[in-house]
Amino acid sequence: MQKILIPMMLLSSILTSCTLSSTSESTVTPITNLSSTSIVLGETLQAGSDVTVSGNTATITKAGTYRITGTSDDSQIVVDTEDKWVILELAGVTLTSDMSAPIFIKNGSDAHIVLVAGTTNTLTDASEYTYATADEDEPNAPIFSKDDLYIEGDGTLIVNGISNDGIASKNTLQIDGGNITVNAKDDGIRGKEELIVNTGIITITSEWDAMKSDEENLGNITINGGTITINAWDDGIHAENLLTVNNGTIDIVKSYEGLEWSGITINNGTINLTASDDGINVAGASTETEWQMGPMGNPNATNTLTINGGKITLSISGDGLDANGQVIMTGGDVIVYGPTNNGNGALDYDGTFQISGGSLIAVGSAGMAMQPSVSSTQNSVLIGFSASQSAGTVVKIVDSNGATIMTITPPKVFQSLAFSSPLLVKWQKYQVYIGDTLFQEFTISWATNTVGTISQMGGMGEGRGMMGSGAMMGGSGMTRGPRSGSGRMMPPGGQMGSGMMMPPDGMTPPEVMEPPTDIQ
Repeated sequence: MQKILIPMMLLSSILTSCTLSSTSESTVTPITNLSSTSIVLGETLQAGSDVTVSGNTATITKAGTYRITGTSDDSQIVVDTEDKWVILELAGVTLTSDMSAPIFIKNGSDAHIVLVAGTTNTLTDASEYTYATADEDEPNAPIFSKDDLYIEGDGTLIVNGISNDGIASKNTLQIDGGNITVNAKDDGIRGKEELIVNTGIITITSEWDAMKSDEENLGNITINGGTITINAWDDGIHAENLLTVNNGTIDIVKSYEGLEWSGITINNGTINLTASDDGINVAGASTETEWQMGPMGNPNATNTLTINGGKITLSISGDGLDANGQVIMTGGDVIVYGPTNNGNGALDYDGTFQISGGSLIAVGSAGMAMQPSVSSTQNSVLIGFSASQSAGTVVKIVDSNGATIMTITPPKVFQSLAFSSPLLVKWQKYQVYIGDTLFQEFTISWATNTVGTISQMGGMGEGRGMMGSGAMMGGSGMTRGPRSGSGRMMPPGGQMGSGMMMPPDGMTPPEVMEPPTDIQ
């Protein structure tokens, strides 16, 4: 026989603490005077008012605060109400469902899961779900909501998605706190229309994408803070529409591609990213595996990577910053430890790479080496070495006063280095050192400058120093079609003057330009 507890008519203090900190449109204001009810898990479910208990399922039917405690190896909490404010306080829960999702928000917008401080809560779903009809496929995660869902608090949550996803919402999923660990057979954390992370400590291990928002033309991901650690078989963070990083720390220790989709903006924060293919990949659905031309034969302008700030470090085997479109960089510090094969590049873009601020260092192979566009307002240099340099080789650039303006020790083999910084000043002389040995001296006389040699060729586009129009690179790993763009390095036979880059047609070569009279 099931025991029914008398409802605890207490106004939970959590109503004060769960006001959301996000400034997104998804933020809602809590209502007041909600009732507080207990749900106790065990061999039988015990619940107060506004909860219907049937077998091993407790169904919440009204707005209120529901404090859940206890352990069950086969139970389910269902929210099924037209009310907008349901709070589930997890205060020491170990809950497994043998047939479905442990927590299923079937009907009830603006539902909140509050992780009570000092408690650990573990949710595990069924390996195979049992649905009422053959055409059903929801829920499919230990925490599944058909409407907006908010997770907050200071407690610990462990989610084991044995069957499919870990935490999923069909609308907005917003995380405002907690120490959250997700292990998932498919995607880790998924907000179909929108995924927002404001704060919290989040660790995700997934056999597909770690974080995803995949509603067509709508799926956005916004990271405003928090600490996120990702180990993913496929993408680390995948947004169908826009991905914005405003702050926080993102550590992607394993992925196929790190950050992906058509519009990515990084305003601040720290990103450390490891990928077996591309690091940050800006590509629409039809351009994921092959290049697509936009109107008038120009690269798809809707695909834009914008970097306004932050500290970004990429270690990748494919392309580093990869845009099937354009790159705009106004600030931040970016380091790319790029590929060792000549079919990929530390930088790879089809339109332009306009840089006006920040520091960029991109090391990698030489066959597809690029630098920012010649039309940039900040100067850059692309250095090609005649032979591959060993991992651990120190490269530095010294200005005419003997001050080191760049130093880097790549952890793997490399043959090219692209560098852009406000410290590269026009008409000033610089020296490149390999270890303590002078490699070459050069003068900044153009927005893009090339130093050294390279043995392979690619297509020539705006700002590229390569000969031949649209020639396809033959190195290993090249899977996409012909590309145009800017910043490709010139082969030895095409070098002009002292290794400087060939300017676009109709522009005066750097070596015949006269420097200002006040510069010696």
